[in-house]
Amino acid sequence: MFLDTANIEEIRKAMKTGVFKGVTTNPTILLNERTPRAEKVREILEEGVPFIYVQTIGETVEERLEDCETILALDGEGRIGLKIPMDIAGLEVVKQIREKYPDCKILGTAVYSADQGIFAALAGCNSIAPYINRMSNNDLDPYKAVSIIRDFIDERQLNCEILGASFKNTNQVIQTLASGAHSVTIPYNIFEKMMNKELAVSAIETFNRHGEMLKEKYQIIAAAP
Repeated sequence: MFLDTANIEEIRKAMKTGVFKGVTTNPTILLNERTPRAEKVREILEEGVPFIYVQTIGETVEERLEDCETILALDGEGRIGLKIPMDIAGLEVVKQIREKYPDCKILGTAVYSADQGIFAALAGCNSIAPYINRMSNNDLDPYKAVSIIRDFIDERQLNCEILGASFKNTNQVIQTLASGAHSVTIPYNIFEKMMNKELAVSAIETFNRHGEMLKEKYQIIAAAP
């Protein structure tokens, strides 16, 4: 599972749990941090994050390839992967990066359909990021798309995984995983909602209160002559 943020405080809190493999970012997320991309990526890596996906920008294949080189140059330890938007130009970028950097981790992003995801897998992406909430907002069935992509990957034994992205509620995350996604990348607020359920928090508070009462009661008994 990945954390979809560039906020350092959120990253620090989330990474302490041990359940996140790394961080995903995009230009919008980085813009919200009001810090130059290179500076923010280095800052995230300095926090001990084991892996980060950084999205390439550019209208042409050449511009995107140049940006890929810029991104990869930010770290020499293999801790950066490339998020490449999936259009026809994106497929060509994946092909050229795969030929030049065979071990580079590539995440095909901005996937809004099963056919996009299928071509991303065939092109050599290690992972594919279907945009769940954005698909739903455009009257598309994201869960059917995830299921179709997963069947395609499994039947052909492709070295590719589905990393669901773009979530606005916890149910979307669960449905995406149930539909066949290998993993997801989620914002910190969604992670909080998934774990700090009101009923669970209430139960934990009750157990803690009773535990303190128990400790106090038997400490008194033990101390009695």
